[in-house]
Amino acid sequence: QDPKLVPKIEALVGVWCNQISQVLAINEQIRSEPDDAGPRVELAHWKQRTAVFNSLADEVKKQNCVTAINILQLSKSKVLARWKELDAELTDKANESKDNVRYLYALDQSTAPLYSSDLVAIEESLPGIMHTI
Repeated sequence: QDPKLVPKIEALVGVWCNQISQVLAINEQIRSEPDDAGPRVELAHWKQRTAVFNSLADEVKKQNCVTAINILQLSKSKVLARWKELDAELTDKANESKDNVRYLYALDQSTAPLYSSDLVAIEESLPGIMHTI
């Protein structure tokens, strides 16, 4: 009912959108890994990304955020289009990172013998690795 409230909330949600955009952009930057980096390096990377996305998703689900978005929906704010787009992208990236962690964890279990110098164990692990891939 306060005519000054909606513009303030739009500004706040605009700040949130900018912050989410920054996190998404940072996580899309190309990273360089050594040529000999194995699945464990990739697993660590995706675990870190999952933690970032989960943290951000938790913030978006907090009551103050939900209330702000609901107010903007009731006022038919144009800021919602950007919010919905970023929220969908955040959800996609979070799901992608979780799926990658699951896959890479399974791969890590299979490739653990490759990190040792025991050639017999390495040879015995190859069928399991191929099955996992």
